[in-house]
Amino acid sequence: MDDKFSVTGEWYFEHDGLIKGPFFNSFPPTGLAKIAEAVERFFAPYLVIGDDLANGYTVIEAFRKPVSIVNRDGPVVRFRTQLLPTEANGDHQKTCIYVEGADTEGSGIMLNLLTQPWSKASNTALTVECRVTIKEV
Repeated sequence: MDDKFSVTGEWYFEHDGLIKGPFFNSFPPTGLAKIAEAVERFFAPYLVIGDDLANGYTVIEAFRKPVSIVNRDGPVVRFRTQLLPTEANGDHQKTCIYVEGADTEGSGIMLNLLTQPWSKASNTALTVECRVTIKEV
């Protein structure tokens, strides 16, 4: 998957039963940063890892952990999670960020989904980072 996040501003003018538009505008860096600020403030983000190969926006959870830190630099929001040597060992197929989550499997709303095989050994501490960049496409 190579999905891009896009932001579109669409304007319409309506009078006397006539609609003119859509007219499209652009977003200044400050506006895009404000959208990223809202993403940064999503409540209770979790890293979720799955080992399944199912299609679509689904994941059969093998591991779940609260995101260690969320920070923002302008339009880029970073969700970083530290995995200890005892956590999430083995071969994995999917990695997700859920927001409004809890420790309970399946809780929250999937923000994104990466379908990329990766592995982690028990002698490894690993930092997993998901970057969400808010920009016009």
